Amino acid sequence: MTEENKNYLDYNGLKIDPLIFTMGFVPKCDMDICGGQCCNWGVYMDKDFKPVILEHEKDIIETMDNNQIKDSELWFEKEYEPDTDFPSGLAIGTELYTMENGEETCVFKNKIGFCTLQMTAVKKGMHKWAIKPKYCIMYPITIIDGVLTCDDEHSKRLDYCGIHHPENFVHSVFEAMTEEIKYIIGDDGYNFLLEHFEKNYKNKS
Repeated sequence: MTEENKNYLDYNGLKIDPLIFTMGFVPKCDMDICGGQCCNWGVYMDKDFKPVILEHEKDIIETMDNNQIKDSELWFEKEYEPDTDFPSGLAIGTELYTMENGEETCVFKNKIGFCTLQMTAVKKGMHKWAIKPKYCIMYPITIIDGVLTCDDEHSKRLDYCGIHHPENFVHSVFEAMTEEIKYIIGDDGYNFLLEHFEKNYKNKS
């Protein structure tokens, strides 16, 4: 982190890293371009979110394609990881599987790069992110040690929207992630950040 990024904002006890206003990003997430590459390494979620997913086990299985793992016993890692950024203090990761093209990816990602959790929620008339782990929704934003920031480590591995491909950037992470930020911290939180962005960053080189 640079000195600039240590000058965190504060919103209801959540620290906000100014990096979200300066790190570049593509116009929007586009599965047709990247194939959901950011899903390839799975995701950690709070241990208490696992039952939320399993409540919809039957519908998720019906949504999966033929190559995906239908046995829910194989969807999650066996051990919990201590992590204070999760409400329970414990996190659990999704497992990986090998796709038809030989690529390893999250068990919930299908062969065309779509998330079967999100597809299942939409099919059931729920909010599209109702059964999707928070850190999937947030990417490229993340929370590390109580700070809302950019997942630049993950970004280094990506071929389209990653930090090594600035030729694809058209605006900041903050500008790209309006819907996601509102979902995570609410409209009031987003408006707080928008006011700060417009005052300090918008249209400034």
